[in-house]
Amino acid sequence: MSASRLFLAAAVSLAVSASLPALLLRAQDAAPQDVENGKHNFIGQINANNVVVRSAPRDDAYPTLRLDKGTKVTVVGLKFKWLKILPPEGSFAYVPQAYVTRRADGKVGRADREILARTGSALNPLKTNTMGKVEAGQDVEILGVQDDYYKIKPPEGSFVYVSENLVDAVKALPTVAEQKINPVPGAEPDPSIPNNLAKGPGPLVTETPTTQKNFADAPSTQPSPADASATAAATFDKLEEDFKAANEKLIVEQPIDSLTAGYSDLLKQDALPPSMRRLAESRVATLKLRGEAKADFAAHMEAQAKAAERTKALVAEREEIEQKIKENEVVSYAAVGTLRPSSLQRGTGTLYRLTDPATGRTICYLRTSDAKFVTMLGQFIGVRGAISTEAGLNMKLIEQPAEAQAVDPAKVNTAITAQIIPPSLMPGVRSASTGAQE
Repeated sequence: MSASRLFLAAAVSLAVSASLPALLLRAQDAAPQDVENGKHNFIGQINANNVVVRSAPRDDAYPTLRLDKGTKVTVVGLKFKWLKILPPEGSFAYVPQAYVTRRADGKVGRADREILARTGSALNPLKTNTMGKVEAGQDVEILGVQDDYYKIKPPEGSFVYVSENLVDAVKALPTVAEQKINPVPGAEPDPSIPNNLAKGPGPLVTETPTTQKNFADAPSTQPSPADASATAAATFDKLEEDFKAANEKLIVEQPIDSLTAGYSDLLKQDALPPSMRRLAESRVATLKLRGEAKADFAAHMEAQAKAAERTKALVAEREEIEQKIKENEVVSYAAVGTLRPSSLQRGTGTLYRLTDPATGRTICYLRTSDAKFVTMLGQFIGVRGAISTEAGLNMKLIEQPAEAQAVDPAKVNTAITAQIIPPSLMPGVRSASTGAQE
């Protein structure tokens, strides 16, 4: 066991003999911080180099600064593996410039309204987590400007967090209330107690044996609650932890029913302290509203899922109809026939013939300057364009066709129609070359 651990164990033993709790106890969450001050606090010492201080008690919370081995910190709370500490040297907070009026030489500002100060970081530009609160009319010390924010000295009630295993306990700090109860004759109050701990002890809470062992590296000396009031307070603290954890989840994932049942059962205990009873009643009311909202959300999601299924079915039906329309679509042309060259050439452009594929007889002439028609010679094509009569040829003529493309002659009169169709492809008529009447 390290010297610091031995010191902490000895301090624990001494505290028990004086009827003082030995270990730092975790308190219920309180806005804007995630961890409320513990009843007993201590001075700790960083036991490694480049220790990261974070803006919230989570591994993914953004870092604020790094501390070297031997740096002293004041520990005021504990949650899981995270110690809540007063902001070390170099810490700062952000407040919006719009809510602060600078005074004097510009190094002091006065809050025009209540402001949530955001945790500043020397390691990145993030400013999302809450560090503390500035009351309306409160003065703040301005350290600099960044973007639309003032960088200020952390206001009273500000905290940051460091991993528990990176801090060794050095000195236990008595609360101001304890100093008043057991004053040392002729002694001044301990100057090592930070100003923002001078408000006295926070609510007494319990910690699981596992967490206490990890923190103190020694068996827990915290006794079980001796009376019904302590039992009710411990139950309340556990419910508060679960309530705050639920706040981090989507409403559909929150254990609303179990929390409601827990608070309701707690309210049946006559030993529950009045302050906790009021908060428990507020929690029950809040959970009732959340339960209704959860039910409404579930109903909305179900309706949305059904609507999505209906939309999916309508889309599938539309695609099926479009496919059937496409399959039965009739394409119209001015004329269809097999493209052949013409021995007659007159006028501007090249003259071509559209012929009956069965007899080779000309059914229509085409005149065009488009060279692509040369590549289509011998193919059965459909042609779009204006039809006129060529007096000299006494034949139908399409001058400068607007469009031409190869088509399947088997689809003529079904999927393909035209104003001019080869006689052999007319319904009910066979080619003269077969001996049948045209």
